[in-house]
Amino acid sequence: MLTLQGEPFRFAGTNLYWLGLDENVRGTDHPTYFRIDDALKTARIMNASGVRSHTLGTSLGCAPCIQPGPGEFNNDAFAPIDYTIARARAYGLRLIVPLTDQWGYYHGGYPTMAKWLGLKDPEDFYTDPRAKAAYKEYSRQVLNHRNPYTGLRYKDDSTVMSWELGNELNGMTRDWVDEMGAYLGKLAPRQLISVGRQQGVDTAALTSPEVDIVDVHYYPSSVLTMAAATARVTGRGKVYLAGEHGSDSLTAADALALADDPNVTGVLSWSLFGHADDHGYVRHDDGFTLHYPGDTAAMRTDVLANAALAKMIGGQRRLPALPVTPPLITSITKQSGINEIAWRGTAGAHTYRIQRSVRGAHGPWTTLTTTPVGDNDTPWLDPTTPQTQASYRVSALDRAGRTLATSAPLGAGPSQDAEVDTLQNWARTSAHSDSLQRAPDGDGDGVRIAPRPRATANAAWKVERPEAFTARFATRADSALPTPEVTQDGTTWKQVKPVRSTTGGTTTLRIEPPHDTAGVRLVWAAASHPAPLTCLTLVRKAASVATAAPGAFRQNPGDGATGVPVGEPLAWTAPENAAHYAVVLATNADLSDPVIDVTGPRTTSYRPPVNLRPNTTYHLRVTAVNGAGSRRAENAPLSFTTSALTVDDFEGYPDGAALSAAYPRDPGGGPVALSLDSQHADGEGHALRAAHDPGTPATRESSAPCPPHRTGAARATCVFGHGPTAPRAEVRPSSSPPPSSTGRRRYPSPAPTT
Repeated sequence: MLTLQGEPFRFAGTNLYWLGLDENVRGTDHPTYFRIDDALKTARIMNASGVRSHTLGTSLGCAPCIQPGPGEFNNDAFAPIDYTIARARAYGLRLIVPLTDQWGYYHGGYPTMAKWLGLKDPEDFYTDPRAKAAYKEYSRQVLNHRNPYTGLRYKDDSTVMSWELGNELNGMTRDWVDEMGAYLGKLAPRQLISVGRQQGVDTAALTSPEVDIVDVHYYPSSVLTMAAATARVTGRGKVYLAGEHGSDSLTAADALALADDPNVTGVLSWSLFGHADDHGYVRHDDGFTLHYPGDTAAMRTDVLANAALAKMIGGQRRLPALPVTPPLITSITKQSGINEIAWRGTAGAHTYRIQRSVRGAHGPWTTLTTTPVGDNDTPWLDPTTPQTQASYRVSALDRAGRTLATSAPLGAGPSQDAEVDTLQNWARTSAHSDSLQRAPDGDGDGVRIAPRPRATANAAWKVERPEAFTARFATRADSALPTPEVTQDGTTWKQVKPVRSTTGGTTTLRIEPPHDTAGVRLVWAAASHPAPLTCLTLVRKAASVATAAPGAFRQNPGDGATGVPVGEPLAWTAPENAAHYAVVLATNADLSDPVIDVTGPRTTSYRPPVNLRPNTTYHLRVTAVNGAGSRRAENAPLSFTTSALTVDDFEGYPDGAALSAAYPRDPGGGPVALSLDSQHADGEGHALRAAHDPGTPATRESSAPCPPHRTGAARATCVFGHGPTAPRAEVRPSSSPPPSSTGRRRYPSPAPTT
């Protein structure tokens, strides 16, 4: 077991493999300070006390890597790692850091070193003296790095709970584990050594006296398998860690079982992603991604189960309070004259409230959102966009609907777009000097960009249809502000005089460039105290305007249509210059008491949240809307009648084997043979024939679920007669649903120890 300050220490949390090197935005690059901070806060909000991250230690073979090539080390690559360790320390999180990897992923691993050394077999990494020396030198470079935020070398920071010899090292030899474990143990005597393989308990890890923690991975999660591994690991005096488990297969019962087993020291899910820098979430579609509070009902269940496990295992330890980063509106963009608002999310937010003011940034404010709006709803369209200047603000709300924080307002005129450069990366700049340095500002909500002292620098932005360019700086009395310049051809630059205003420690420079301006840049002269840029806003003439109502269009299906499937989406053709649509559906011809009355759909179809009723006549009216007006569909309103509910027409099965696979029988009783039957199908297609041996005893009701491609259909219930007088059963589709570890070392706190 592990102890912390004399007390047993157990932990749970997640994997954030990308914290040191990111593959999920614009190729391979360092993650932004916001993304790091947001993900760590989200992990804490999910009750995490531990985080495992491959790229905090494994970073080889690419330009932004710690070791780009043989014998090369890139000090700039430590910037996100420094920040991660400092923020994890501030939030009370412990880190597990692998130093190499079995796999040739974007961040490299031991196959990278093997390739550099010309080894014929990558597995020779474990025996070749040059490979061992290279691994030791790489590890020494990482562990001896001094973090400028904490003043500590990584090897002296208890935030790093364990150095993992590598991720999922399948071919480790006992000699290699002993040698490298002893090397790291001597280099970092106040930290623990962990190691594991891809599947199962690694024998070398289990038997080596140099290993404290045995890391085992599970896809899917399996409490029974975990329990067996736990007993095996702790029986050899090691600490057990489920370093990865599939986040989608942990149930509430699993969480209780794991929490109740004191020998389960650590459990870490795979894997968590936070908010993107501009809007929404970072996407990573490996089937195990978690977003908080969850994109779907299934993911929300997974989030709750993993958070509950972390709470139960972590216990009642007191952790530092988490600062809240407010939402940030990153753009207001006209879509055919209608404002579309995008915002960067807040860790811990469940929903957001969007408000608008037509009297400026100080309000009064009108709430526009009457139903919950989440991070997956941004960009969000304001269907009631006024033909005036409009300012917006976004408030992050917790599960109970209480306000966590509110964004600064952002406004745009009736023919304007507005965009905020978060400055977290260089994505929006067209050029910048290498002398510019980026540093985090505040609690993860911003950065400061400035040249090194006494160095010149510039940063440029490409602009189209500019109307205003506003830059905000953190200043003091001796701060040297940059000079704004503009260009029409991208080559010749001319100084422009800005409007300057100062409030407290913030100075704003605002210019209104000529309309033919193609670029704006800020030029810092050499100074002892260059003013750091903290925010930049560009207002431009809107690209998507509306001078007339949307063009003509038609609804589907045709007026008077019958037999319309109840699950089919409502659809219409695409009118010219439409921003969104209003859809009204009712059973009354005058559209009173509507079943659906929704404003804001942006595509040419709308799937009702519930299936329509079968054998029912509906009346539909679709209206296209833009900033200049609205237009009803040419054939609105129209009426259509839905079809009878069909559970399964049995026409999609190529043979009886496919039918049998789709309709598994309940266990017990005698066998039931299913086959496609065209004889008793009223002369059309197929029916289902279920034949049973009448010699088997008892009467049994068998409920056959609809196959996966029949989602939304009612379940077919078939009663089979059993006994000597029962006939062979023939079953047809029904439209009615049924009734319803002590280890090698013990150290003083604050480092967790074996």
